Amino acid sequence: MPKPSQQLERELPALITGGAGDDPAGVITYTVVGATTGFTQLWLLLLTTPMLAAATTMAAKVALASGKGLTSVLAGRYGRIPSGAVVFFLLLANMATIAADTAGVAVALSMFSGVRWEVWVLPVLALLSLLLLEGYQRVKQVLAFLTAALLAYFVAAWVARPDAVQVALGFLPQLEASNAWMIAALGLLGTTISPYMMFWQAGEELEEIQAGIVASEDQSLADTWPGMLYSNLIAAAIVVASAAVLHATGAQVQTVEDAARALSPLGRLGYGFFIAGFIASGLLALPTLSGATAYAVAEWMGWPEGMGAGPARARGFYVVFVGGLVLAGLIALLPHFNPAQALYYSQVFDGVLLPLMLMVLLFLSNDVRLTGRRNPLWVNVAAVLGVVFAVLADAAALFFK
Repeated sequence: MPKPSQQLERELPALITGGAGDDPAGVITYTVVGATTGFTQLWLLLLTTPMLAAATTMAAKVALASGKGLTSVLAGRYGRIPSGAVVFFLLLANMATIAADTAGVAVALSMFSGVRWEVWVLPVLALLSLLLLEGYQRVKQVLAFLTAALLAYFVAAWVARPDAVQVALGFLPQLEASNAWMIAALGLLGTTISPYMMFWQAGEELEEIQAGIVASEDQSLADTWPGMLYSNLIAAAIVVASAAVLHATGAQVQTVEDAARALSPLGRLGYGFFIAGFIASGLLALPTLSGATAYAVAEWMGWPEGMGAGPARARGFYVVFVGGLVLAGLIALLPHFNPAQALYYSQVFDGVLLPLMLMVLLFLSNDVRLTGRRNPLWVNVAAVLGVVFAVLADAAALFFK
């Protein structure tokens, strides 16, 4: 039986992936869900947990079985043009999200400091860029700390003093026949699973192998569950804090400033922990978004890849990794940049890519010639449900536009 420290070491990649899924865009979405629907959609987070676990499990399985990243496998199976289209949509979505998340982190820092948010953009980018050059183990340590820092959302939820009975009832399936409720539900479902998480998880599995942290395939796949559960528990804490404070007031939330103003009734402690969690979520998401992009582009181009390879050997990978982060961050400083609009378009690109990626991973991970065995039944069922919900979210986005 592995020691607790060894078990945690193996589970860190999935915990980081799960934590990164609660990025600033997701935090705003979960805050809106709590404000508009109260506790009534908490049960959807239970529903999406196996879908999220299935997506990352399939990505990890393909990477472990093939010894390659997802883009390399896609290019080998379907050709460079289809795989290039996937990389293109991923690049557009991630760049838009990085720009919006950078602005969100800078705004949150300005709330703590009183200094204009634009002043924080370059220091944040410089700090993250220097970190990314430190190598895989150091990056993983920092991201693990930021993942733990997301526990601040639980403190914010506790300070909000929600009605325990209403919270418990929120985990029971229920529907409301209103446009606002359905839009919020589809937004929650669409935010919980993002394509970049699959590319990052696959890349992390390969990094672990190169770092000599190797477990059996069964153990590696089982280790994805805690990270996805942690991700949705954080999301639930955000919904609870928002529902307890905002639902009765009918507050409108679209930006981090709106969320901060609306959550001021939490008091200094709750407000401070919520903003601290928001900053941690952004600092965690930015490297994973940029890293997922770098893995995808480097694999498609045939470049050496991975943080374990180092900047000298994986030059192209690091140009995309660090350069993409800096470029997208600088876009956030453009005079007419609109973070809300950037997030909207990133969700459009993700919406196009998500059902496609889930279907492709479903086929690849069940290919006995590639992976040696078919998926467990729960993975296939959860993945099919994920495809259905992703298509419904896309259709709803067109209908309610």
